[in-house]
Amino acid sequence: MTNKRFENEDLQHPSLRALDPEARDPGYWNRFRHQVLALAGPELTRRRAVRPVTVSDVVMGWRNALVPTALLAAAVAGLLLLQNRPLTPPPASGLEELLVSGLEDPLPAIFANPLTNDRAGLSSEESF
Repeated sequence: MTNKRFENEDLQHPSLRALDPEARDPGYWNRFRHQVLALAGPELTRRRAVRPVTVSDVVMGWRNALVPTALLAAAVAGLLLLQNRPLTPPPASGLEELLVSGLEDPLPAIFANPLTNDRAGLSSEESF
């Protein structure tokens, strides 16, 4: 017995109808469903009987790998903090200083003002 919902689809895709086992064997899908449910019944019953897993169960399951890793990370961090290095912050520098660091003459002489011997910079702004 065909499903009424699929009658319009059968008209739209008649070539797929040949692949439907129900076309050759009426009642195939009902038997298939009952067979699958019968085979899955014991496993579904077992899963219903098992106590539901909680967050604490998952955390306790991870403790064998998580706790030693956390202890190792804490020990390494402690050793790094206990080294005899002075805790001085890196020197503060602006963006302009970082861009021209290591350059002998950051602005070419072509941009120099011959009267004041000052150098000019270029700026460009684009908006999208």
